[in-house]
Amino acid sequence: MKKQLVLSAIGAGIAALVIGCAGAPSVVTPPTVVVSELKSLSFTPVLMKFEAKILITNTMSAGLELQRVDFASDLYDQQAFADSWAGVKPIDGGQNETVTFPFQITMPNLATLAPDLIAEGNLRVTFRGQLYANPKYGMQSIPFTQTLTIPIPKLPQVSYAGTSGEPFSGAFQVNLQVKNPNTFPFTLTSVKSFLVINGRKYSLLRTRESLDFQSGETQPVVLRMETPPGKALSMALNLATNPNPQFNITGEVTFDTPYGWIFIPMDLQETLQ
Repeated sequence: MKKQLVLSAIGAGIAALVIGCAGAPSVVTPPTVVVSELKSLSFTPVLMKFEAKILITNTMSAGLELQRVDFASDLYDQQAFADSWAGVKPIDGGQNETVTFPFQITMPNLATLAPDLIAEGNLRVTFRGQLYANPKYGMQSIPFTQTLTIPIPKLPQVSYAGTSGEPFSGAFQVNLQVKNPNTFPFTLTSVKSFLVINGRKYSLLRTRESLDFQSGETQPVVLRMETPPGKALSMALNLATNPNPQFNITGEVTFDTPYGWIFIPMDLQETLQ
């Protein structure tokens, strides 16, 4: 009987130890937060678009609830915008989550920093912020920051270089000259535009292949149009009403660069001879 009591006491002690460990709270440690990616996406005459990604790693064995992320962007150490996002999902123990933040900067903001642009010769953008966990953990906010430096993007120069053929002949083409004023190469991937004669829009003019431009290089670009018979007749009648008809080429030119896409609108005006 004495031996059984001793064994029972040992078993009870082990059970109490196990129960005590199971109920013990996890050690609270802050997550790690880094900017895993910061890149430029596209440029237009009025807007620059960027994308930042932050990687949040839960260093605890238990799940982590997050409250919000405050984030901002700086141009040359001057704040361009600031915002806050409360949609961060809980992260399981030992796991991580990547959160993407698209943001944009207007060209007027960039223009106000002209002296810095001239002095540095590069565009310097900083993405920064603070991650806040649920207040119940008693954690301080965790900061993150990353800076991107790229050459100042200059919009390609597109000029009109004449036409050949007649719009209703089925072999009409518009000749352009495109110059790359940047210190980096780019590829003209597409020109999507319409021919507008006397205010009426006609078939799409387009390039047949992409073209590579080195820094400072100028190349001819040909826009061709294939005109169906019905539209050809409409064009002929339209042209007959005016011996010197006005035409516009409207659309968009797309360039692929190492620092994102460049989109520029096109609106060229001329008189058909």
